[in-house]
Parts: sequence; C-alpha cells; structure tokens
Amino acid sequence: MPSAIELRNKAAKMADAGTTKISNTRDRMTSQPSKNINWDAEVKAKPPPLRPQKMPPPPSRTTSSPSSSSPTSQAPSKPPVPLRKTGSSVAPSLAGLSSQVSHSSSVSAATPLGPPPVVRRETRPDAVPTVTAAPPRPPPARSAVSVPRTTAQPQNTQEADIDHVDWTNLSPEDKETFFGWLDEFFGRYLQVSVPPRSATPAKTLQHVKVPPGGHTPPPMTGLPKPPTVTRPRPPPRPSSDPNHSEMSYPPPVEHGSAAEDLAHYFHPSTHWDSAWYAIENEYKAPPLRGNDRISFTASWQSDGRTKTLYGGVLFCDLSMCWYSVAWPVHAAPSHDPNDAHSVRRSAQYLPRPGPWLRERLFDAHETYGETVAAYAESYEGTGTPCARGECWDLAHEALKYFEQYDYVPKPVPSISRTHGHLIYEGRAANKGRTQSGRWRGGDDRVRRGDIVEWREARVGMGPHAWGILGNPDHTAVIVCDMVPKTGVGDGMAVLPAQMGTLEVVEQSLGKPPARARYDLAQFEEGEVWIYRPVGMEEYVGALLGPTCPPGVNALSV
Repeated sequence: MPSAIELRNKAAKMADAGTTKISNTRDRMTSQPSKNINWDAEVKAKPPPLRPQKMPPPPSRTTSSPSSSSPTSQAPSKPPVPLRKTGSSVAPSLAGLSSQVSHSSSVSAATPLGPPPVVRRETRPDAVPTVTAAPPRPPPARSAVSVPRTTAQPQNTQEADIDHVDWTNLSPEDKETFFGWLDEFFGRYLQVSVPPRSATPAKTLQHVKVPPGGHTPPPMTGLPKPPTVTRPRPPPRPSSDPNHSEMSYPPPVEHGSAAEDLAHYFHPSTHWDSAWYAIENEYKAPPLRGNDRISFTASWQSDGRTKTLYGGVLFCDLSMCWYSVAWPVHAAPSHDPNDAHSVRRSAQYLPRPGPWLRERLFDAHETYGETVAAYAESYEGTGTPCARGECWDLAHEALKYFEQYDYVPKPVPSISRTHGHLIYEGRAANKGRTQSGRWRGGDDRVRRGDIVEWREARVGMGPHAWGILGNPDHTAVIVCDMVPKTGVGDGMAVLPAQMGTLEVVEQSLGKPPARARYDLAQFEEGEVWIYRPVGMEEYVGALLGPTCPPGVNALSV
C-alpha cells in the first residue's frame, strides 16, 4: 500500500499536469486581435510584377514559394511558366572539347518567373463542337386526289374487270391528268412555279437543223430531269502558288538548302584558295563570313600532331550543317589546302525540314504558344520595352524564355527573320491589286503565340490612313487566333485578302509594347510571313553543336 508521501507526490503531479493542459489550450485558442492584422484588400489581384532586369533563382521542380514583391506600375507582370508535359525528357548536352567558341545574335535579358499559363484547348482538332442538326424539311403536302376503283361486291361472283392500269393504252385525257399530277408534285417539292399544260396535244416531232459536220442530239429516253437551282462554281484554286519563288526570304540557294550548299564547299572536289582554317581565331568557313542570318558554334582539338577544327551552323531556312578540317600542327602557313593526304575535310548536313501535319502543329502550339503570347502581353501597357526595345527582341526573348525550364524541349530560336515552322507567306503590290500567297502545314488557322514578320509592308488602317511595317523588317507576336476566310491546306494558294485580321503585340525603338490590329484585306505593299514556335530537336532534327550528335541521320555530299 503506498505511503502518504507517495500519494501526496502523485496528487501534486496531477495538479501540475492539469494546469499545463489548461495553459496550452488557452494559448492555442487565443487569437490575435483584428486591429493588429495588416489586411490586404487586393487579395484577389494578380501576383505583383517584377522588373525584367532582376533574374530570380531557377524554378524548383518539386516545391514552390509565394512571391512578396510590391506591385509597380512601370514593370511588366510575371510572364507565365510553360506547361510541364508528362513523358518529356531532357536532351543530353554535348561534351566539352578542348576549346569551344559560339557565335549567335542573341540579347540577354533577365526575365522573372511566374505562374503556369492556362492552356487553351477549345481549338484542339479533336474537340469538335456539338452542333444541333436542323430538323429535316417536311415533305411537300399532297393534294387530295381521289381515284375511282372498282371493287368486287361480296354478293357478286364475277371478278372486277378493272384491277390495274394499262399504261400502254392510256387515252390523251389520262396522260394529261397524269402529267398534271407530276407537275403539281415537283412544283411543290422543288418550290418552283410550273405553268399549266395546254389542252392541245404537244408536238412529238421537231425539225432540228444540223450544222455541217455536226450530229443530231440523242433521242430522249426518259422523263427530263427536274430543274434545280445551282450557283456557278468558282474556278478551282491552284494547289501551289506560282509566285512563291518571288519571295525575298529566305535567300535563294544553289542546291536544296543552304546547308547542302556549304556541304558542297567541303567536298574534296571543291578547290580552296587558301588555308583559312589555320589562321588564328578563324573558325568560320569563307562562305559563312559576313552572313548574319545564321547561328554558329565552333571548337577545336589537338593531339600534338594534328589539329582539328569543328563547326556547326544553323541557317535561316532551318537546315543545319557540321564540318571539320584536320591538318598537321607543324604545317607551313602556305601549305596546300587541297592536298588530300595532309588536309582532311568533311561535312554532314540536315536538309530544310518539311511541313508538319495538323496534330503536331497543334501540339507545338500547346507547348509554346500560350507562354509566348502571355510573355508579350506581360509588357503591354507597362511603358517598359523588352530588352533593347527592338521589335525583334519581343519574339526572340519570348522563345529564349524557355531556356529556364529543363522539362520543356528547347524551341527553334529566332534565326534572322525565322521563328519556327512557316505557316503562311504572302506578298502584295500595286496597292493590293496584285497579291499572292501560300499556306504551309496541316493546321487550319493562325493561332495565339504565332509570330509574324513584315518586310517593307504597307497596310491600310482606314479610309485615309495606313501603316508602314518594316524598315525594312518588323516583328510582332500574335495574341489571337485567326481563321482564314477560305479553306486552307499545305501548299495551297491563299491570298492575303483571304486571311483575315491579325491582332498582335508589338514594339519598336521609342514605342513601348502595345496592341494593334492589321486587316490583311487592306495589305497593299510588301511581304508577310507567319511562323509557329516548334521544338528544335523535333523539327530540325538535332540541337546545334560543333559536331553532329550521335544517332542523327545526317546526309553527306
């Protein structure tokens, strides 16, 4: 039996435990007075924007934290984070060589991260809108016509002598009555007026004058076809635009693509005038010098006896070429570059990619389109230009924005005036009286996030106004879908006037990003191209590097 001291100690512990529970409960149930809370009246407002000059840390793949930046009226809002797709993989990077040099015309601009964009799926090809079929037209009303029939009476044992119609021995009156019924039926069914037939019998013989060397028409063996109301059909449109070759961009090539032209330069049969590859810090082949419509990277390596130069080029027609030149390290500067025993040269290339079907083009739109459009819209109305403020920077920086996210395949970068898969190209002259154009790819519309390029273009803006787009070139981001006014298909001729109205966000030096609309029916002069952002590796065939990646099915001359 416990002693009195033990009982007293247990009673003290129980009292302490009860006091502790009451204190903890009171602390948990105590709320902070509302007057001490800093209430945010704009709780439903969009996240505050960040200035594009500050680069935040890279996004986390597993966690996210809210931003507490204060809003400002001069900085663009947060551009959206591209949608993460299941099954996407990160392309392996090229292994570094002894030395690597890259040259590309790009502008770096720190852009903030933001919430993921809303993916628009109402225009997906497999999302067919529900259409309520109109009720069928009721059949024409029939007139009440009674035909007397002779029926046999039960008490009469003699069979009726009129039980069928003798079509071979119809009287003229019966024929007139029968054809009158036909006229009434077709007149009501086709909703046309049929004149009444005359009581006099129609002529069954007509004299036909046969021209010399002609033939008489064949005899009519049945009833004439009922008249139908038809509209004259327009002349068929050609499947391709004969004026396509007149476009000034991309530049013309001697072979199938610019990459194939360069590959021919590295063929052993091509004579080289100098050992250009042996010049210090000279990595570009002579055909590439002065060409600002490319993206270029190069590297070299040496084992002490032989030095090898590697170069990779992405052209504005999206063909790609890799070349290499190997020569002895101790060769004289004036050595013969055409000596195949001491100088080894080779080249591989990928031709210009072909058009895509509708499904692949729409998948590319879902991956890149919404983010590109929202990126441009984040600068609209802020008064802050994107990057340098050039029109080209808005599209270039929107495509470059995806480099921050390793789960999104890299898109085709802006190469000169090219921004991805060509969707449409057209031109106009003589104040719009002369137009030509061509549709490319399987999609049926221009979509939000596509990029438009103008060259020395003039577009009417009203009865007595017009806009000049391009001095000589102008770039803008399309922010609304545009369905052409006519049916389109790959290679089909489509005039600019048959396209519709483009709604874009654009900027230029001295003019901050703003929204504008251009009706292509008032396209009077110049040229226009529309591009769809697409994945670089999926569309071109490989990522740009100084050497051809393993597994790429490159061609040789």
